[in-house]
Amino acid sequence: MKTNPISSNAEDLLIISQIRLFGDTAAFGALVKKYQSPLRRYLYHLTGGDRATADDLSQETLIKAYTSLGEFKGLGGFRGWLFRIAYRRFLDSLRTQRSSAEIAEHNAGRVEPEVQMLEQTLAPLTDTERNLIILSCIEECSHSEIAKITSIPLGTIKSTIARAKEKLKKHLKEDGKDF
Repeated sequence: MKTNPISSNAEDLLIISQIRLFGDTAAFGALVKKYQSPLRRYLYHLTGGDRATADDLSQETLIKAYTSLGEFKGLGGFRGWLFRIAYRRFLDSLRTQRSSAEIAEHNAGRVEPEVQMLEQTLAPLTDTERNLIILSCIEECSHSEIAKITSIPLGTIKSTIARAKEKLKKHLKEDGKDF
């Protein structure tokens, strides 16, 4: 069951206000508790099922969010801002450590079967298409939220997701599966 995004954003802004105005560092724990699982899940999919890397990136993201809380303007919602930080941390880790192909190769045989199936299903997609599908279909982000997370124009988001879905339909039909 989805929560009301307006009340969720209002709750987040209240918590952030407590942190900023009163220095209530413990209040950040409420945000961590709320977003830690979705954040880890998102990074888990981005890393091709590498749980350790996803956990490390999740922790780095939360630390970066806490130390950068003064930069949060509250315009697009905390969740989108947090996922944007996570996406940037992921891209930075790819640049400094290894390519996404190396991550997938590194995880071969260690990944849960359902993640392997998801990776195989998403295999025909580009990295950008895969990220947008994960954000849209798995994380249930709106197109405008995805645009803020990825810094990709809204129209491009919509068309890329539509093309990616068509690619997936074609790929699944070729494999004898219905979409």
